[in-house]
Amino acid sequence: MTSLSGRAPIWEWAKYYAKRATQLARNGGLADAVARRWARNLDAQYEHREYSATLPEGLGARSITLRLTVPPLPPHRLFAFTDHAVDAEHGMTDTILAVTTGGFAISRDLGRTWQFVRVRRFAWHHFIQMRDIGNGEYLAQATAPGNEESKTAPVDLLVLNERGDVLAHHPGIGHRWHSCRAVDRAGDTLMYAEYPSNIAEQGKRPASCRVMRSRDRGRSWHTVFEQGGEQIRHFHFLQARPGHADEWWLTSGDGVQESRIWRATDDGDSWHDLTVGFRRMFTIGGIKFSRKIFRLTDLAFDGDDVIWATDDRLALAQHEGACVFRSPAGPSLTPELLGIGRWHFRSMVDIGEFWLLLSQRSNQPNPALEDRMPGVYLLPKVAHRGPASLVHLFNLDSYPSQSKAGFTFSKASRAAKDGVFFSFRSSEDVFPAGHKILKWTVQLD
Repeated sequence: MTSLSGRAPIWEWAKYYAKRATQLARNGGLADAVARRWARNLDAQYEHREYSATLPEGLGARSITLRLTVPPLPPHRLFAFTDHAVDAEHGMTDTILAVTTGGFAISRDLGRTWQFVRVRRFAWHHFIQMRDIGNGEYLAQATAPGNEESKTAPVDLLVLNERGDVLAHHPGIGHRWHSCRAVDRAGDTLMYAEYPSNIAEQGKRPASCRVMRSRDRGRSWHTVFEQGGEQIRHFHFLQARPGHADEWWLTSGDGVQESRIWRATDDGDSWHDLTVGFRRMFTIGGIKFSRKIFRLTDLAFDGDDVIWATDDRLALAQHEGACVFRSPAGPSLTPELLGIGRWHFRSMVDIGEFWLLLSQRSNQPNPALEDRMPGVYLLPKVAHRGPASLVHLFNLDSYPSQSKAGFTFSKASRAAKDGVFFSFRSSEDVFPAGHKILKWTVQLD
């Protein structure tokens, strides 16, 4: 079984083992645990991990195999996945982006080879988000030195080219966007939705969250939608609907009344809350739900339907779990429950006739072994629904010490290209250390 392709910097491994040694020393069993870890070889002679599952009858495929690797990124820096570029028609390309301090890495061959691009004017800034905006240009968000871990620090917004030249700079423009699902382009329009942390602090007013729009490739920006922090904690998702001119979808969270879905059909000039008619509690198919069914970080368009999976565990009559819903993508929502998973869903990836859904692991202290692993689920598309709905395939390996539970943190390819897609990962998920990126190769038999 597996491991680190493209070795992580030695200090990243040292950091991992130091954290684990401290934790295990407190909990006991240090000698045995260290022996097992070092038996795996610090040099990381692993190359990949494979996970397979047999599928239920009626899905059109008998089994699925996922091969996971960490791509061979440039040495001496720690990189994190940030975008899998799409073309003007939202088709997947071979271009993948990863960010680091002082610049970014770009692959134009689906992650086989990479080039580091240094942004010299921002050599000590931490690049946290990037988006390919076409014509060899990239929209990027960066934080000043010392603010790498802060979710409240204002970000610099930049437009860069493939050489790292700064074509536009908007210092301290506002807040970061949540993930690659919270920024998009359609035609001449580029928009992103802000994700202020808005953690409750006594005497401090929560920040407003905005939808920002540019029609000149990021050279100028205007607010087209804004919600006060008292009403909405932050936005999660903002995407154009492919094949529907001027139509955009927007979501927010996290509380019961904050969890909403908006739709604009005029390129962002006006936004309509599709969830306004839902009470705090309501019934779907005989099951009582709260408005938290609209707390989500990823949403996908499937023909005339929209599908989403909750970034929350919902209390149901029988048990608790994250849920998957489908609704017609019209001016109102009529949700239908498709299935229930264990932990919060963070990403949905189109792999052809199916959606692959990726969940985080437990965010509870000292979880049991089966609870600390991220889950992978399969959902047939509308045209290939068959008798089954959501299928739990397997859980992925995880080595958590003090890292957060988000796994992909909602950052993943929209769809696979030639059976390959990419995602973010916590540096201790699937492999015990290394770059915060996974390359997934999908095989259906």
